[in-house]
Amino acid sequence: MSTSGQILSREEVSALVEAMQTGDLDTSAAATAPAVQPYNLIANDTTSRGQLAALEMINDRFSRQLRGGLLTLLRQAVKVTAAPFDVMTFNAYLKTLPSPCNVNIVRFTPLRGYGLVTLEPSIVYGAVDSFFGGRGGGSLELSPLRGFTPTEERIIQLLLESVFENLREAWAPVYALNPEFVSREINPAFAQIGEDRETVVVSRFDLELGSDIRGQLTVMYPFSALKPIRLLLRGRLQAGERDEKLAARWSEQLRDSVSDAELQLVAQLVTLRVSALDLASIKAGDTLWFKPPPTVKVLVQSSHVFDAEWGTADGNTAIRIERVIEPPEEEHKAAEGTVGAHSGGVDADGDNADPQRRRAGVQTIKTAGATAA
Repeated sequence: MSTSGQILSREEVSALVEAMQTGDLDTSAAATAPAVQPYNLIANDTTSRGQLAALEMINDRFSRQLRGGLLTLLRQAVKVTAAPFDVMTFNAYLKTLPSPCNVNIVRFTPLRGYGLVTLEPSIVYGAVDSFFGGRGGGSLELSPLRGFTPTEERIIQLLLESVFENLREAWAPVYALNPEFVSREINPAFAQIGEDRETVVVSRFDLELGSDIRGQLTVMYPFSALKPIRLLLRGRLQAGERDEKLAARWSEQLRDSVSDAELQLVAQLVTLRVSALDLASIKAGDTLWFKPPPTVKVLVQSSHVFDAEWGTADGNTAIRIERVIEPPEEEHKAAEGTVGAHSGGVDADGDNADPQRRRAGVQTIKTAGATAA
């Protein structure tokens, strides 16, 4: 190839022509051209799921809280499983709903537009049976023309109130959403609240009531209504905010563990001050005389916590707590640090006492004087 530029020399051009004529050079463009795929401008927005990352957390919280709400309402355990949310057109969503179906038109105040909350009939019939003392086995084969009875309508309203309450709690860490009931339909085709090609976000929850009742609850949000808060929905909830029940369980376990921690409790009857010379001459069997005090200080981890009365009970020396001392804020924090440092230990006089605590006890005697108890 010529080095003066990108123009081929006469010999190179002749070699290419000869290769093309003999078939040694493949000139077919189809072998290297990429396959062309059609693009639909109104198809599902694939970036929408990334804009709604927090919705997965909200649905997970909602499913756990709804499980407890239905247990209280129906007095029977209901298994609630959250499925990954879908982004689709409104027309495609309506085609996934059975007929008849409990279709509730809802406003998600303060967001604009209308959404849907749907319950499959099997869940409604099972809830009615369970509410009146059955086992949730109210599965029926009914005509699509049959509407819900007034009793079933009342149970639907109770179920919807539970759904709304748990939706508010699930959304609370992200946005103050307040669902409001507008109207109810039995045929999904009559719930025309948007254009067929409008993009919607559908959250699905599989419900199992009893041994043979299964159905689905869906919550549909218009994507246009969620756009104003898309910045809030892009990030995921923090672990401490997404599950209050988990935090409460952790708090109970922590409280139980702290309750098992061992603390040193000392009833300080009196403190005698002696000189170093007298202290050095004290030996076993010596008697130290003192006047009994009106109250006895009770120390917990060296902090004055109680005032008590000294006496005897069943032939044993005992104290009776008379007053609880509220320590100042600074001392309270210091006491908490001491409890954390020595939790799980034993008395400083025990065989398994920490060496540092034994040394601290010896130092206290040498500087503060002898203590009689």
